[in-house]
Amino acid sequence: MFGIRALSAVVAFALAGGPAVAQEGDLAAFRRLRSEAIVARDAGNLDEADRLLAQAEGHVPNHPGVIVLRARIAAQAGRPGDAITQLQRYADAGLAAEVSRDPVLGPLAAEGAGAAVAQALVANREPVGAETVAVLLTVPGTGLAEGLVRDEARSRWLVSQVRGRTIVAITDDGTVSPWLADDADRGAVVGIAIDSARGVVWAATMPLPPATQGLPADAAPFEPALLRIDLATATVTGRYPVPTGVTERGAGDVTLGPDGTVYVANPVGGDLFRLRPDAEALDVLLAPGILGSPQGMVAGNDGSVIVADYSSGLWRVEADGSARLLAAPQEAVLIGVDGLIAAGDALYAIQNGSVPQRVLRLTLDAARARIETAETVAANLSQIDEPTTGLIHRGDLVFVGRSQWSAFDDEGALRAPDPAPALIARLRLPPRSAP
Repeated sequence: MFGIRALSAVVAFALAGGPAVAQEGDLAAFRRLRSEAIVARDAGNLDEADRLLAQAEGHVPNHPGVIVLRARIAAQAGRPGDAITQLQRYADAGLAAEVSRDPVLGPLAAEGAGAAVAQALVANREPVGAETVAVLLTVPGTGLAEGLVRDEARSRWLVSQVRGRTIVAITDDGTVSPWLADDADRGAVVGIAIDSARGVVWAATMPLPPATQGLPADAAPFEPALLRIDLATATVTGRYPVPTGVTERGAGDVTLGPDGTVYVANPVGGDLFRLRPDAEALDVLLAPGILGSPQGMVAGNDGSVIVADYSSGLWRVEADGSARLLAAPQEAVLIGVDGLIAAGDALYAIQNGSVPQRVLRLTLDAARARIETAETVAANLSQIDEPTTGLIHRGDLVFVGRSQWSAFDDEGALRAPDPAPALIARLRLPPRSAP
């Protein structure tokens, strides 16, 4: 969800403000400093603007929008060397841009170091991983695929759909059939997780524009909730609403802990919820105010969760609700990560909020407290268009490569009547990554 597909969009994202929170954490401090920097820039105080942005990066490092903004400010201040340094950071992160078309940065691309970095930014549009990525399955229609799980016992995939407001089953030969029965009161089906040992599928549902578009203005709102679904019968056997005390209620990505605890991310409110085994209701693991838009998660054996916050990077949230941003290499840009998948000694991050959209391989230290390396393993491929999330299956990463999010406008309406179908892609991984 929530992809960013152009340099101008990255800059706009850098300029956008964020909601105020009661207690200023890293993300809130970053947003405050960024806003103050914009005020200083607009007042012509360029040195002060850059100083504030440097402080902002102390709270949320390697933000692509801030890197570009600092480059533009340096160019406007007559410091071309500093501007080129910022653009080099952007290029080193594997991000792409057409600097020559930018009215402020374009003159830097004319010669010397500026021309070299401009060429590097263009080169980052070259395909990566073409020999390892292939289409595994096609999902016809305009249901808008979001998540998938593997039901190995029945040799099938289950794919959640946002616009379709359902889950469909796809056999290994590509046959698609309905799985979850229609429910007029159910919103978009977003995150999905499977507990094969207990015969359960967990799915999150919430109102999202592709699911609500076209409904009458007085239609009852869809209630965000976690659903417990019997794997054998596709019957909903439990429904756990998002706590009512949450201001912006939502239920997006879902993951399963080793002990059977289910974790649910609220992408619109910033909370993380948890359903402990045999509990009758969701409880709040992490309250709003720390994360901006939590997405994919990986649960640890100790009750901790590593979560991708679309706004700020990867965080580790402990079982007691404490949270901290994971340190990462200087060249790692982790804003805009949607899916997060554990694979042996690595995490695979599916990043649709960057240019290019891509799949990253991240390695953590032994304590899972910091990111040691970040490597792009797939980018600029036809199979990757608003990718979302996936799983490891038989040593490969299987993921929603083309979700169809780009086929819908901000109101949830189709941009064209017959968009390209959703795709499930397979990325062959090196043997060391297999669990």
